[in-house]
This record gives sequence, structure tokens and C-alpha cells, in this order.
Amino acid sequence: MGPIPALGRSARAAAALLLTAALLEGAGAVDLLGLYAGAAVGQSRVEADGDGFAAGDFRKNHSAFKVDAGVHPIAPIGAEVAYIDMGHPGGSLGARPADVKMKGEAAFATLFLPIPVVDLYGKVGFSRLDSTVNSTRVLSGLSTCTISSPTCALQPFAVNRINTRFAAGAGIQYRFGALGLRAEYERFDAAGGNPSLLSLGLAWTFL
Repeated sequence: MGPIPALGRSARAAAALLLTAALLEGAGAVDLLGLYAGAAVGQSRVEADGDGFAAGDFRKNHSAFKVDAGVHPIAPIGAEVAYIDMGHPGGSLGARPADVKMKGEAAFATLFLPIPVVDLYGKVGFSRLDSTVNSTRVLSGLSTCTISSPTCALQPFAVNRINTRFAAGAGIQYRFGALGLRAEYERFDAAGGNPSLLSLGLAWTFL
């Protein structure tokens, strides 16, 4: 992966929540509405199509990360925001080499199931994913175009899309006091496909 990109609006909001919580805790605040912040790493499944520029679909796994923050104002119910970077994998689109960048923000409503030992939870909401597909397409000349024909030419193209659409996920959490170990699966609707993220991370609840 290349350098970590600048954080989006949701990540800045998470940082602001974290700072506010630290200030409140230092001032002796007792009730922080179950405020938590966390980070996770994992594997993304990046999926995209050529948006009419090329046939076929792009599908590739890549390392990924996210940062998030949320609240639980009522014990089983909460809300969460996240910044997600699914990486920049290389692969193919149809018969042509291609690469895809995918990152963005998400907001979820969360529901925790009241069971012993671990926390099981689901979440539904919306994501705003920014994706860029880079590849080449074949341009034909005066005659029928084949790969070996001199009338053929390869033209690079890039398709940039920002999709705000439905997202959902589920996870399991084990708590060590204020620290929680989380495993999550999240699925999105963007770039002509259904990219997903399987991650393992930590969340700190400000007591």
C-alpha cells in the first residue's frame, strides 16, 4: 500500500469525538453515552466494473484499514461513523490490466444483542465510497480490429465514481474492561459491484 491518505470528514469527526471524550474524562465526567473509538486492519474485496468503457468486472483482494467512533445512548442501540481505505489493488478488467483505488466514509445504526460473554451486533446505514478504475481499451481503425492489427490502438481511461448507497455489516466483540477486541464483516454497494471488508480491530470505550 502507498502512503496513508488524508483522513475524510468522518475520520476528522471521529478524532473530534475522541478529543472531546478525553477532555470530559479529565474534567471528571461520568456519563459519556457509551462513547468509543477504534481502529482495525483486514482484507478488502475490491469489486468494480468498467462503466461502459470496457467489458468484464474487476475483483481483487487487498489489505485495508479503517478508523471509527460511535456512541451507545441506549444500551443495545447506537450509532457509528467510520473512514475506510480498501487499498489500491492491481488486477484485470476483462482481458486488460487494471487497478482500482477505493476509500470513503460510512455511517451506521448499530444493534447489540444482549448475550453473555461476547457482544454480537449488526449494523445498517450508508457509505460514500470514492473509487477510481484505471485500465485501457482497444480502439479500432478502418478495418476489423484484432489484437495484432496495426489499425488497433490501446487508449488508457480512468473512471472515477462517488457512490452514496446502502451498507451493512455484522460483528462480534470480546471485552477486556474498557478495551474491546472486534471482528467484523461489512458489505457495500459501489462502483458497479459489492466491495466488502473483513477486519480485526480494537475499540476503547470511555467509561
